[in-house]
Amino acid sequence: MSQKKTTPKKKKTEVGGVLPKVELIAIFIFFLSFTIWAMSKCSSTQAQYEQEATEDATQASSATTPNKAIETPVEKTPKTPTSETTIKPKAPVKVPPEKITILYVVLDGLKLRKGPHLDSTVVRTLKIDSEVYFLNEVTDFKQEINLGDRVAIEPWVKIRAYTGHEGWVYGAGINYFKPKLITDTISN
Repeated sequence: MSQKKTTPKKKKTEVGGVLPKVELIAIFIFFLSFTIWAMSKCSSTQAQYEQEATEDATQASSATTPNKAIETPVEKTPKTPTSETTIKPKAPVKVPPEKITILYVVLDGLKLRKGPHLDSTVVRTLKIDSEVYFLNEVTDFKQEINLGDRVAIEPWVKIRAYTGHEGWVYGAGINYFKPKLITDTISN
């Protein structure tokens, strides 16, 4: 007699076992309960807003109708806080001050003109390194001008000078950065 060795049969392991299914169900229940809670908060807040709107409307309508008899003021009972969160009035919105961009004159003798072209009247001549304020206007066209050492093709830019004069300057004459003045130094 020959004995055959038999190996115990291995149980099949399931890839999607019980634990992942339980996790998915728990996550689903969490999101469902959160959704229901959020909807109840929204509906109670909406009801409160509607109540305040109707109160405001009745106050406004009573204020606009002419009164023949003297009305006695109606005392409002103070609202008692409930388990819901109370709505606080919003703080007034602060408008940030307009941001002013400072530019620097990079061409000595830059002419501030009334209009954005060479034929326009010169209002003032600006010195190199002067601060000017960008007024958020630039021409749609670019003009080619010979500056002596180079030919530039730039638009015209509207600025306010440090003296308060407003006008147009050629774009190659101003920059966001102060120019470095080159001085000849004798090195020994």
